[in-house]
Amino acid sequence: MMTKGARLGFVLLALAVMPATSFAQWGATRLMTSPDALGRGQMEVRGYFSIAEEIDVFGVYRRGIGGNMDFGLRAGYTGYFDGGFHVGSDLRYELPVSGTQLQFALAGGFQASFMDIGNLIAVPFGVSIGADVSTGERSVVVYALPFLEIDRFDPEGPGSDTEFEGGVELGGEVEVNANWIANAVLSFSSHTDDNVHLALGIIWRR
Repeated sequence: MMTKGARLGFVLLALAVMPATSFAQWGATRLMTSPDALGRGQMEVRGYFSIAEEIDVFGVYRRGIGGNMDFGLRAGYTGYFDGGFHVGSDLRYELPVSGTQLQFALAGGFQASFMDIGNLIAVPFGVSIGADVSTGERSVVVYALPFLEIDRFDPEGPGSDTEFEGGVELGGEVEVNANWIANAVLSFSSHTDDNVHLALGIIWRR
């Protein structure tokens, strides 16, 4: 029988899928980091997609480097601005907090998107806050990540634009088995072209 925590996680995934057809893309991806950093020697490979007016497909490699810290490398395709590719990296540091079931982590990154009619540089940073809400053997993690982001868009020709954005990511990770995890992230941003963003993915961890 499915536990209460697992049901909550699957409900979160379903709610994220329902409005997908109305979402816009900006050419950058979100941090998508729960507050639980990988331990030293742990690694994971993630695959994500989002579908809206455009398609965004990308992968993430993460590895623990000890001291409650891990890093991620990502690359993928974006259909925004006539299509292109993006690469990026990020760091996550899990804060050593005791006396509460909540976990906290600092996260920040850098991403460059090279598209057909312009390039985008994005620098996001924020604080991930979450908890494992499962009541059975399988982990179900829910989290929120308020973030700030500096975006610089350089179109072909004049008119470069630098903006300072804010928003929040709402995410869930549902353990399928010992190595596989389903992940969904729904984010809300102040950016006029990317105020709602969805990413659905699968994680392989060892």
